[in-house]
Amino acid sequence: MKRTLLLLTAIIISSCGSQKTIATDQLDRTIDNWHLAAATASYDDYFNLMTSDAVFIGTDATENWQLQEFKAFSKPYFDKGKAWSFTSLERHIYQYNRVIYFDELLDTQMAYVVVVVS
Repeated sequence: MKRTLLLLTAIIISSCGSQKTIATDQLDRTIDNWHLAAATASYDDYFNLMTSDAVFIGTDATENWQLQEFKAFSKPYFDKGKAWSFTSLERHIYQYNRVIYFDELLDTQMAYVVVVVS
C-alpha cells in the first residue's frame, strides 16, 4: 500500500539573475537528488541542496525548522544511515518573479504530511 504525503517546497534562486523562465528539467533533477540524498543518508549532499535561509515545515505547528535547527535535528538520523525515503509520484513547479516553488505527491514509509519550504 502506498502512503503519500504532500511536500511543498519553495526554492529561492539567488543566482538566476534576469532569467525569467524555469529550467524544469534541471529543477526536477535537483529535487530528485535531494530526495536521493535523504534516502541514502548523505547529510552533506542533502543540506547542500538547500539554501542558507531554508525553512523546513513539518506535520504540525511545532515543526517549523530554520535550517540550522533542522540540520541539528536531522543529523542523528543521517549518522545512523537511516534518514527518510520519498519517491515523487506527481510534481508541479511554479515560478513567481525570482521565487521557484513546487508541490509533490510522494510515496514514503511515513504516514503523515510534510511541508518543506526553502
